[in-house]
Amino acid sequence: MKKIVSLLLCVVMVMGLVACGNGNSSSTTTAGKETEKKSAETSTIAEGMSDDGGTVGTNTDDSGATASAIDFDEEPYTLNVCYAVTGQAQPDLAMVEEKLNEITLKEINAKVKLEAVSLFSMANVYALKASGQEKNDLMLLFPGSQYLTSFANSNLIMPVEEYVDQWGTSLKEGLGDIMLAGQYKGHQYAIPQNQETRKSAWGVKLANDLCEKYNINPEEIKTLDDLEAVFAIIKENEPNITVLMPETTGQGIAGSLIDYFDTCGTGGGILQVQENGDLKIVNQLDDPEYVKMCERVHEWYEKGYISKDVLTSQEDGNQSLQSGKCFALAASSIGGPMGDKYSTWVVLNEKKPLLTTTDEQLLLWTVASSCQRPEKAVQFINLCFESSEISNLMRFGVENVHYTVLENGSVNTDNNAGWQNWWGMFGDFNKRYISESDLSVAGMDNVDDYKKMVADWEIEVSPAYGFNFNPENVKTQIAACDAVNNEYMLTVLNGTVDPATEIEKWAKKLDEAGLGDVIAEKQEQLDEWLAAK
Repeated sequence: MKKIVSLLLCVVMVMGLVACGNGNSSSTTTAGKETEKKSAETSTIAEGMSDDGGTVGTNTDDSGATASAIDFDEEPYTLNVCYAVTGQAQPDLAMVEEKLNEITLKEINAKVKLEAVSLFSMANVYALKASGQEKNDLMLLFPGSQYLTSFANSNLIMPVEEYVDQWGTSLKEGLGDIMLAGQYKGHQYAIPQNQETRKSAWGVKLANDLCEKYNINPEEIKTLDDLEAVFAIIKENEPNITVLMPETTGQGIAGSLIDYFDTCGTGGGILQVQENGDLKIVNQLDDPEYVKMCERVHEWYEKGYISKDVLTSQEDGNQSLQSGKCFALAASSIGGPMGDKYSTWVVLNEKKPLLTTTDEQLLLWTVASSCQRPEKAVQFINLCFESSEISNLMRFGVENVHYTVLENGSVNTDNNAGWQNWWGMFGDFNKRYISESDLSVAGMDNVDDYKKMVADWEIEVSPAYGFNFNPENVKTQIAACDAVNNEYMLTVLNGTVDPATEIEKWAKKLDEAGLGDVIAEKQEQLDEWLAAK
């Protein structure tokens, strides 16, 4: 599982750089199936989008309330659903799709055609579909924070709040405030997915074999000074081992060790709560804690704890740790489990992990503006969320083909070569099985204990949770600031340059690039959002 987290971090980093450049029981019965009344009214798409002929069946009772109904007499509508992969579609896609359609035809009178879209060409694929007027219904945005505002601004996706109100009962009840992460300009443009750990903590992963060899007790490491003392032991006794690495390539060590800021979206600036309670956007380089962390990492680099080729190395941190090439990883992916068979994880910050809007936007389902039946698209996402059968099918594949259920309620996927889906893109995490490997990582053999551990993971919610910044008015300045950040960020965060001089240069260039304009625009929008609340 933690390999998956590492892969996710790498993917998000890669996609960010691309963006700079351009319960175990089934519950599959929908509310709409309780009545046999047909669709009777045509629903108009939310203001700002063209009417594409989508129809929603309704029946108005004496009180004026609306009761929805699936029309099972009409020809089943085929939904084209684009989901994410890192490479090609899995070999058994057709088998999974066939099983999925057995459910959707019965529950919402719709067929689903699944299309695998590479993470690394997602924006281009969706743009080409739109320009070529290709049939498209549901699009997964991954990472959603990179695409939501731009896709909404360019009308590639449509608002869906009226369809969610009518057909998304399970979504609204199950996701609750998580739905805010899909809102933009007062409309519900996207439907987020709930994840196992909504926000991970930052800290370090320490190699278990080396801790045991040198009698290092990770539980006694509480501060950066404690950590540095351990680094000194490894450096002295294991000169051929890299003491500290980023968890993934292209990641900044200092950033992973102080990840409790809300950036309030793209473009620069972080949220700061003033003494009087006001929310203010400020330059992160002005934050003393951020600067101190960069200075500490530079000291570690000077002492030889960090490799001289940290900026150019393509080695994955987790693989290096497992193979004995390094001792510690700077990681921002620490969740409920506090270790695995290779490493013990140490959280260094007493603050709870800060949940931001961006954190909840990793996986966002959106309805294409060209979708002819948006109500069917929302019915499908709602069905995915309320159905444990779909949640497990799309995550693990077909039972007794791709996985087997063990006596303790977890699933074994060791013999699965045809359906490797690492991400919870479809359905509700709480309705999925827990894999045997995840239990092993957590040092548990009981599914209930595992889910309790996840539920007990404590986080703090940002006071700006739900705010989505619209960068349209300052996109030129943001592009210029991105270029400056690409020049300085990794060198400073990985300690290869002296922050005493380089942060000042970095800040000056950001100022010249228009960061002040970005911060002012973000502050204005934040103030408007707060006033509207």
